Amino acid sequence: MAGVSTATVSRVINQTAWVEPVTRERVEKAMRDLNYRRNAAAIALAKRSGDMLGLLTGNLADPFFARLARGVEDVSRKQQYRLMVCSGGHDEEMEKAGLDFLVNQGCEAIVVHASRLPDKELLRYAAHFPALVVVNRYIAGMANRCIWLENRSAAREATRYLLANGHRRIACVTSDLPIIDRQERLDGYREALEEYGISPDPRWVISVPFNEEGGERAAHQLINSGLPLTAAVTFNDVMAAGIMRILHQRGVQLPQQLSIVGFDDVVLAPVSLSGVNNNALSGSNKWRVVPRNWRYSYTRALRRRPAAIISMPNW
Repeated sequence: MAGVSTATVSRVINQTAWVEPVTRERVEKAMRDLNYRRNAAAIALAKRSGDMLGLLTGNLADPFFARLARGVEDVSRKQQYRLMVCSGGHDEEMEKAGLDFLVNQGCEAIVVHASRLPDKELLRYAAHFPALVVVNRYIAGMANRCIWLENRSAAREATRYLLANGHRRIACVTSDLPIIDRQERLDGYREALEEYGISPDPRWVISVPFNEEGGERAAHQLINSGLPLTAAVTFNDVMAAGIMRILHQRGVQLPQQLSIVGFDDVVLAPVSLSGVNNNALSGSNKWRVVPRNWRYSYTRALRRRPAAIISMPNW
């Protein structure tokens, strides 16, 4: 249709060499007329490099994801593989763009943290990549390639810990994103309260962005609400740090007036949370998941990671 050789068409599509502008336009017009679409999976298959590992993460500014990246990097270095990292930003379009980027860069294996991409999309990618691993999420159709935390039981145990220490009015500071982690942790929090015959006031649940600024907003809400709360379970340690900063500024004594439970056991927790009787839910070492034989397949069965309560010293 364009009157050129297949080699010229290939150069236009793959941009591997210079092509006369007039010729390029003829080829591109023919592609539009034929409704041609590049087969990303086939291109990636041809490009795949045996020493390239991809990592799609959430937000590298969050210590949790920085720790995830560090764990994957440690494994890739030990096995002499190159690592390519990009962030999905907890946004469906960005996650898809990031995953497509890693695929098109020829990654042989990919570790994926995607909170917004639909299951069917991840299943589609997994069908083309036997060494694709999903972390912090469970998908029934690829369960043997998923690693996820026991969010529900972890939040339940954290709330039970506070209840066992005499607290009865406990807030839950959670994410404002509609992600499964949020729902599972809320379920665990409510189940623990119900075990003690407590019906939580809807105002006890505060939904904010799961970052330090979100924690600061939650702290203001906790203080300004006038509710007689004595403890709070938070979505992560970063939020807990934001809450404590504002509470300290407002003269609230921790943990005497308010006890706080964090989640994730990130690196900043021992620094930011020391001096208050904080407890973190540990996910240590759960991200060392890169298979030694990734170039063939990834079939090792992986199970949910249990959580543990870690009491911070009250220095």
